[in-house]
Amino acid sequence: MKNSEFITGAVPITKEEVRAIALNKLDLKNKKSFLDVGAGTGSMSIEAAATYDTLEVISVEHDDEAITLINSNKEKFKLKNIKIIRGHAPIDLPQKVDAVFIGGSDGSLKEIIEWSYHLLNEGGTLVANFLLLDNFYEALHLLKESPFINVEATMLSLCKLQKLGKGEYFKPFNPIYLLSCNKERKTYE
Repeated sequence: MKNSEFITGAVPITKEEVRAIALNKLDLKNKKSFLDVGAGTGSMSIEAAATYDTLEVISVEHDDEAITLINSNKEKFKLKNIKIIRGHAPIDLPQKVDAVFIGGSDGSLKEIIEWSYHLLNEGGTLVANFLLLDNFYEALHLLKESPFINVEATMLSLCKLQKLGKGEYFKPFNPIYLLSCNKERKTYE
């Protein structure tokens, strides 16, 4: 989905190129439930719900403007498979999930990673994106010390062609750091 399709405001949006890679890493095709933590405008939730209409999507967000934007985008795209929860993660959820995306942590990164591990079903996937290098390194360290497996780190450096005077140039965006990992699937003998 293009960024221009979303209703936006002052709340940050996960850019379409980052969403494409993050959604690929989440591997939602055969999953039943997806949790978007720090959902912002809801672009991850909206695109996941629109792509997989049988996927139950849960968006957790505490900012009032962001919640309004998620609701507006949910209505615009006529999506019925998104539940929006107002609050700061970690929060009590009545169920486990198959995938978690961390888009914002509001200073509770350690608690959210631990909470995500316990919320995930066996074989579930966690993906997190970061703009700040300090947060990325903190999360990388936490994931390496956690029971998560297959920890991968990716840096995305994007540029978009834009006009400049009579010519064009590639305008760079800030790098985005992605982490992905899995909760181990237990084998029973």
